[in-house]
Amino acid sequence: MLFGRLIKLNILIIDDDPGCLDSLSSSLQLYSHNCEAYTNAVKAVEIYRENHSRFDLVITDMKMPVMSGIEVLQNALKINCEAKVIIITAYGDVETAISAVNSHAYAFFGKPINFQELLETIERIETEKNAKKLTKEEHIRLADEYTKLKKAFEELRSLLEKSGGGNEGGK
Repeated sequence: MLFGRLIKLNILIIDDDPGCLDSLSSSLQLYSHNCEAYTNAVKAVEIYRENHSRFDLVITDMKMPVMSGIEVLQNALKINCEAKVIIITAYGDVETAISAVNSHAYAFFGKPINFQELLETIERIETEKNAKKLTKEEHIRLADEYTKLKKAFEELRSLLEKSGGGNEGGK
C-alpha cells in the first residue's frame, strides 16, 4: 500500500554524515513524508524534547560524535514512551543489532539502506498510526452515542414516571 497511504509521517532524521542525511531525507520526501534533518544529535534530541508530538518517527544513525543512536533512542523513549525509532548504521554487526532491539528500537537497518524495506517498515508505522487514530475516533463516536442514548433513556424514564410507570393494576 505504498501509494495509497492514508497518513504521511513527520520524520526526524539524525545522521552526522550530511550526504546520507540529505539522501534519506530527499528520498522520503518523494513519498510525501515531512522530514526534519539534523547532523547534530544533541540538537535533534532537544528539538524532539521541545515538541515530540509533531514527530511520528525518528530515524537515527548509530555511530555519531557526542551522542550515539542508542542514546538518541533512550532519550526519545524517556520523552515519549511511545516513540518509534529506527536505527541505521554502517556497522551492522550482530551485537549492534541486538543492542538496538534490546533498547526497544522499532527497527534496525544496515547501510547502505534497503530503501524498499525501510518504506515497508514506515508503512507499518503509518498503518499503526492510522489504526490508533481510527480507534480514537471510534471511541469518541461511541462515547457520543452513549451520551445520546443515556439522555433518551432518562427522558423515557421521566415520561414513564409521569404517566404512572405503566404499572397500573399491574401484576
